[in-house]
Amino acid sequence: MQTQQVRDEVVGVSLDVPSDWRVHQDPVLFNTYGFALFDPSGPSIGGHERSPAARIALAYQVKPEQIEGLVQDLMSKYPEFPLTRTEVVVGNGLRGIAVSGLPGTDAYSLVYVADGERVYRIGLWTETPGLDARAHKVLASLRFEQPKRSVQSLNLEPVEKAMRTPPPAEQLELSKRAQMDRAVQIALEGGAPQELEVQEPNVEVAQTACEFGQPGGVFWQTVWDATNKFYSGYTTVYSGTYYNLRPGDPGWSAMSGNYGSWWGQNYHVRKCNTGLLNQYYANDWPAHKNANVYSATTGTVEWAGWDYYDSEGYYTLGNYVVVRNGAYRAIMAHLTSVAVSAGASVGMNTIIGYAGKTGGPWDEHVHSRIAYGESRTYNGQPYGGSIVWPEKLRCVSCRASDPGDAAGNGDGQFDLKDSSGAKFYTRFYHGRWMRG
Repeated sequence: MQTQQVRDEVVGVSLDVPSDWRVHQDPVLFNTYGFALFDPSGPSIGGHERSPAARIALAYQVKPEQIEGLVQDLMSKYPEFPLTRTEVVVGNGLRGIAVSGLPGTDAYSLVYVADGERVYRIGLWTETPGLDARAHKVLASLRFEQPKRSVQSLNLEPVEKAMRTPPPAEQLELSKRAQMDRAVQIALEGGAPQELEVQEPNVEVAQTACEFGQPGGVFWQTVWDATNKFYSGYTTVYSGTYYNLRPGDPGWSAMSGNYGSWWGQNYHVRKCNTGLLNQYYANDWPAHKNANVYSATTGTVEWAGWDYYDSEGYYTLGNYVVVRNGAYRAIMAHLTSVAVSAGASVGMNTIIGYAGKTGGPWDEHVHSRIAYGESRTYNGQPYGGSIVWPEKLRCVSCRASDPGDAAGNGDGQFDLKDSSGAKFYTRFYHGRWMRG
């Protein structure tokens, strides 16, 4: 197997990993600084890969004598999880402490190890709780050295500021204009739902199954608008034989488009785990940086921002927002920045953030899904519950005249229009083109 050497002179570490692994540097300044390693089990061109294999970080604010207290504090914060503490060998015989069984997008372990006066936090993702052969191989390969540059020399934007940095003024003006246009269209189409909190349906299947379809009464919508020009604002024109694409018509996206991870494939594979984030029916909606993002459902914001303390098992979500509606929770992830705060009410036309690609080495998109009956960690991260698939997705700018995709499938048109004038998609498949 061919390998590559990964070396970081700020973190003060090097290791050998397979040549096809990808390195993702921390884009902003967390309370640690490091990089994530991605083992590409997903598409080889663009798209959405699996969770990272590891994140190697310098805990530049921690002293070696603080490690034991940090480990005990970490284990006390997750009493609902069967955490295990073990001693592990790191690199050339250094002794580290591993805490396994932490929640995340995949099973997550956190290792603390000191090299002289420096402390490192090493996160490891595995298919099942505990350290597997890949995790041990990463730990064994690590070599530590005195950093040649300081973390401060990078001049990274602090995460507290980065997660709320608004788009540039020109883009922000376009965002506000698109939101106002959307408000007019919503009013013409019967308006937004009258109640932010829907009445919780009696979903009997949720008591026995880990997945079910969207019950009646649960509001669900597309999460972008005309500010999204990811596909260069393509419109489709029939040439007499097939459809061609040309620029000029913004607001398009596609279900798990641009090689995104489809239901049950690559990253979106979990639907029955009681201790991890279930993502099976999530969609990756291509959306270029700073495009408006709306919540998939109305409700109340429970989380808005970037995980950067000890919830790193959710690292791949990047900057994200969680909105709760009754027993349902929606997640919109990979945002460049967020525009709401915890406790805020979110309506159909509330901009909750702006699209991006935070959380990993992928193309810009919005990761969106809804689940039922999830629990939350002490820090507010959801896990468990039943994953829900859409059956009626409301759109605002969709039209009956949209001809569809480049193959002439005609699937850009909305499928249903109710008596109030509201329009919906009701057919869902990989690559389906839709308007926000």
